Parts: sequence; C-alpha cells; structure tokens
Amino acid sequence: MKTQLYKVPYNKQIRVIIDSDTYAEGDDQFAIVHALLTPKFDVVGIVAEQFGVRDFTDSMERSYVEIKKILELMDIDVPVYRGETAALTDEKTPGNSEGAEFIIEEALKEDERPLFVLNMGAITNLASAYLLNPEIGSRLTAVWIGGGSYSDPRMDFNAGNDVSAANVILSSNIELWQIPLSAYTMMEVSFHELFDKVKPYGKIGAYLVDNLLRVNEVECAMNFDNTPFGKSASKGAKTMIIRSGEGWSLGDSPAVGVLITSQMKHSEYRKAQRINLDGSYGDYINENRIIRVYNSIDSRVILEDMFAKIKYHFG
Repeated sequence: MKTQLYKVPYNKQIRVIIDSDTYAEGDDQFAIVHALLTPKFDVVGIVAEQFGVRDFTDSMERSYVEIKKILELMDIDVPVYRGETAALTDEKTPGNSEGAEFIIEEALKEDERPLFVLNMGAITNLASAYLLNPEIGSRLTAVWIGGGSYSDPRMDFNAGNDVSAANVILSSNIELWQIPLSAYTMMEVSFHELFDKVKPYGKIGAYLVDNLLRVNEVECAMNFDNTPFGKSASKGAKTMIIRSGEGWSLGDSPAVGVLITSQMKHSEYRKAQRINLDGSYGDYINENRIIRVYNSIDSRVILEDMFAKIKYHFG
C-alpha cells in the first residue's frame, strides 16, 4: 500500500480486532478492506466467525478462507484466526477456539491504545472469549452489527445465528455499541456506483464488485412467497423484497464508520434488554447495564471515505 496521506494523533489511534462471517454474503469484504486502509486503525488480527448451518456446515472455515483471500489480493499481512465452528450451546459454556484465545490475549495486553472488537456477524467468538475470561470485560469496546429494530423488532441474521452469544454480551460489563438492523440497512449503494468507484482499483476492487454480483445472483433468486412479508405482496412489489437487483446494503461498514467519523448524534444510551428467540427485545438486564444504540447512520460519509481510500491505495 501507499504511505498514508496523514498521521492520526496518537491519542486517537486504536487497536482493532475484526470478527467477521466473511463468506456469509458480500458486504463484510468491503468493511474489512475499509478497516485495513484506515490510518487510525492498527488491525492486530481478524477472527473468522460462523454464520450457522443454513447453507454450509463449515461456515467458519469458509469465512477463514475468504479473509485470507482478501489479504492476499491486498498484499497485506495480518494474523487471521479460526473462531468457533458453531453457535454457543448455552449462555454459560464457552468454546475453545484460537480466535477466542486471541481476543483474550490482546485484551489483556498492556497497551495505552484502546481495543475495539468489530463484530460483523454473530457475536459468538467474543462471547466465548468473555466466558473463558470475564476479566476482558473492562478492557475492550465491542461494536456489533446485529439485533433487530427496537421500534419494529424481529430477528436479524446476525443475532439469529447465536442468540445465546448476543445475550452473553448484552449481560456482560463489556462496553457495547450496537448497530441494529434499522440502522445498518441504511448503507445503500448502487451497483453502477460500485463499478465507478471500486471495481477499477486493483485486484481487490475488481474482486469486491464481482463477488458481490455473484452473491446478488444467489440472493435475488430466493423465493419469499411463504414468508409473512412476501406472501401478500404483488408481483411488482416482490421485485423489491430484500434485494432490488440494482444495488446492495453494505450493512457491515458502519462498524468501521462509527470509529472514523463522529456518528454519536445518531445514537442514544439505553438500558440493555435480552433478545428473545423471536428477535424481540425482552427483559432488561438490570438498571445499571447501559449500552449505546445507533438509531441511524450517515451512510454517505462512510461510503465516500471508503471509496476515496480504495482509489488512493489501488488507483
């Protein structure tokens, strides 16, 4: 990569662990690239996250291979760790992955720079690490793309892949910044925009767009006729359900973006609630457990920052 255009003041620099279900769709890849190109971040490692058994029984391993591929295309060397292979069995039993052990090791290091764990999927690996060693709770901040909307609650993909893990973190003393479905789906981008601002720039730019189009073909072919939101929709309305065919929501990018530009005006502090099995929010953890929740996201400043960094480094 090229030399960075500017130096971030030392007291604003942070350590970052990325936890990603990278092979689940096509948006994690964009967020990972964005994080790796951001001078504020020292990405100390990337942990592969599982994403259930909907399509594969080896989802974590597929994420691991995909992360390695991204780093190869960018010609960047960052440690990559295998995470848990499946969701937690309950809220008390941790796994034993190298990814969870790495999170613990990094959290316990003596380093003046704060540690952020960017959770772009199920939050299994961080929950496992916390159950293994609760001491890490006061030594990191978790940013989580996950959970349904508070105004119209339903299960989102990330929480649904490990509800137990989500409740472990919600019940912990880890500082948690939650970006729920209603906020992370604001990251809309058109394919023409990606062809213009991403695809021309290096092997990684071409791969990001080509891979997203591959995933788009798969997801647009899905049939939602038997779902509550699909069975009553007209034929025309069905062309806009979940995917339009003309663009995508880069829903994992806010995990990076909220650490680059101040998005605090879009957030509020609220008492943490457990997530029920249907995705709704249930009992409050306790009076003192407060988390930050983002109600909306300024998508354009995040996207334009990513576009500019990709163009600069690979143009």
